[in-house]
Amino acid sequence: MDRRIQVLFAWCGLVGGGMIGIGLLVVAQIVPAPSAADSATQIASFFGDNAAQIRAGLLMAMVGASLMFPFLVLIMVQLKQSDPRLAPLAYTQLVAGAAFMLMFLIPVLLWGVAAFRPDRSPGSTQLINDTASTIFYWGFAPGTVECAAMGLAVLFDRSDHPIFPRWVGYVDLFAAVAYAGGAPAAFVKTGAFGWDGFFTLWLPLVGFSLWLGATFTFSLRRAGSERGSSSPGDRSAARL
Repeated sequence: MDRRIQVLFAWCGLVGGGMIGIGLLVVAQIVPAPSAADSATQIASFFGDNAAQIRAGLLMAMVGASLMFPFLVLIMVQLKQSDPRLAPLAYTQLVAGAAFMLMFLIPVLLWGVAAFRPDRSPGSTQLINDTASTIFYWGFAPGTVECAAMGLAVLFDRSDHPIFPRWVGYVDLFAAVAYAGGAPAAFVKTGAFGWDGFFTLWLPLVGFSLWLGATFTFSLRRAGSERGSSSPGDRSAARL
């Protein structure tokens, strides 16, 4: 894989992750509000009073999520290059990661629907928000599989010069467990497992941030090294 493409794809991941965080937490402020315990009137008021900034933040997050796809492809390619025996884990990481991003995009689009016509009945707005928030906070499984597959690939890598140090594998496994904190989110509305709770929101956010920072750092380092350039075998295959 060409070194310049690897560098570009690595930066796509960092920029995309940053846009997701800024879009949802700073601009739209849709995360962590509104609470699952809020009434239909409160939820409708939130979307009605902040419709413009919600849509702007969601647009930013949607673009950021799209930039994560090249990053996932880069991770898969680099894992395979480091140790070809780990190809099944690399493919699992890619497929699960893509599914995770799609699970992220669905609630973003639904929140956009709620903000697009905020004058609809409060009950309808609450239904849209409940659907989006349930998918967002409860749809943890693909992310858990993605990070677990990557963590195992890093820990099982026995090449002479692995791309990722072993501690990155443990960061990946931590992120996998952190995402699972959203499992009880469909059973409670408040507390540590509510939509705005520590285990459902903040712990997965920490896990994602650590995963993104560590993966970006070493993927970019790989791209900047001689081993990040295309191998003779890759170039021969490309010519064929």
